Amino acid sequence: MINGQFVPFHIKDMQPTTVQQHSSLPQSHRSYEKDLVVVLDMDECLIHSQFLDPSQSAMYAYQMRNKHSVESNVDSFRVSLDTDQGEQVHVHLRPGLLEFLERITTRYETHIFTAAMDVYANPVLDHLSSLISDSDIFAGRWYRDTCTFSETHQMFVKDLSKLPVSLNKTVLVDNNPVSFLPQPENGIWVNSFFTDSNDATLQAVEE
Repeated sequence: MINGQFVPFHIKDMQPTTVQQHSSLPQSHRSYEKDLVVVLDMDECLIHSQFLDPSQSAMYAYQMRNKHSVESNVDSFRVSLDTDQGEQVHVHLRPGLLEFLERITTRYETHIFTAAMDVYANPVLDHLSSLISDSDIFAGRWYRDTCTFSETHQMFVKDLSKLPVSLNKTVLVDNNPVSFLPQPENGIWVNSFFTDSNDATLQAVEE
């Protein structure tokens, strides 16, 4: 997003021109192919979750309204939340997600920044990570308590300055344009995913 306009970028187009060190990383011992930090949204960007008890969705997740059918041929899995009710969540994977994550997390320091609650996001991310590696593939996970609530928009925004990253070499991939308000120049906008088995967004973002 530049000067308030959405511009189609690929991740490789956003590589920084200078190399700077930054602090913090839960996985600082890892080395990456490129000196770029990729921050990924979760709901409707990487996956779409269907709570078996729909009344629990707003409490734990932060999802766009889905006007489409949830029937789909995309890959999926089910997780149980560690809560008193043990809510069941059916998670639909955006096509090409596992391959995308495997490549991105190898090439770039990769964080998840979601407006969802950690009690829901963590088992989803744990399962995704386990499908790719024996260890956590994400350098950091950030949840609703790290987001900033915009009274004007009545939505959560994502201030990248709250993360232990250098802004001049960090990109945020998100389906919600409001997320980019604090740093619009760092945003890569993608369309929302629900259950479209023909979706090719992740491939376009990477290439």
